[in-house]
Amino acid sequence: MNIDHLKIFINLTQTLNFSQTAKTMNISQSAVSQAIKSVENELGFDLFKRTKRQVNLTKGGEAFSKRMTIILANFDKAVIDSREISQRERSALTIGTTGTTFEAHLLPLIIREFRLNYPDVKIYLEYFSHNQLKQHLLNQECDLIFTTADDIQAERAFNFTPLVTGYFCALVPKTNPLSHQSRLTLKDFEQQNLILLNDDWCPPQQLKLQTTIKTTCTTLETTYVDNVAVANTMVEAGLGITVMPNFINCSSKNLFTAIPLAYNATLAYGTATLTPTTTATHFIKQLTAFDGWSK
Repeated sequence: MNIDHLKIFINLTQTLNFSQTAKTMNISQSAVSQAIKSVENELGFDLFKRTKRQVNLTKGGEAFSKRMTIILANFDKAVIDSREISQRERSALTIGTTGTTFEAHLLPLIIREFRLNYPDVKIYLEYFSHNQLKQHLLNQECDLIFTTADDIQAERAFNFTPLVTGYFCALVPKTNPLSHQSRLTLKDFEQQNLILLNDDWCPPQQLKLQTTIKTTCTTLETTYVDNVAVANTMVEAGLGITVMPNFINCSSKNLFTAIPLAYNATLAYGTATLTPTTTATHFIKQLTAFDGWSK
């Protein structure tokens, strides 16, 4: 049954005047008559008694009017509530990160720039391990995550947008003699304390590198941490060396040196989405246009 026809019917029950309802609904008087006739044909009974001077509801019309007034009021409320939910969904953006210093340094700059163009968008940040972020994305608990290409290559449902490429490097405290070298081999980590990421925080390439280092070095000491930020802090404190992609570190380099590793791996960092919302698409466009990736 046509919703607009029903709304015309409800208005006519209030005015009991075809001409007045036509003016109120901003339609012609014949359109009002056609709408009422259409509803009556579907119902199989008359809704109004019409004379030249008067329009009144039939008993069936009165009963139908009472029920339909409630139904249409609920219908309008459902439309309004659903529209508000949809608008909130479109105007909110949840971003997943692993809390790298790279993200901590650049995300505030990018978000500030984004909000100049989209001031009404509410942005939420969540901080979890790589594996947790992927699950949150699959569950649609967040709109996009920052990750590496190798971390999501097995997830065909994900859309990956590369932002920067790079290589593995070692972060070496400046108090360590290795900090003066221009390049390091894996063997150089012998007798060093290496700060490694726990498996849940390791993308595949990082995990493979850590495993290779442990296999290569027989006198290696290892300390495991839960995230990159802790690894960075420990290096700055002179507690050991860590390895990571060169692009995820933006800490002050006064306390350590970032040295390329003699290790063959091509790395790509960017964002992953499942089914990008309009807001997420706008944000990714902002990311790709950002000129601070190489700084």
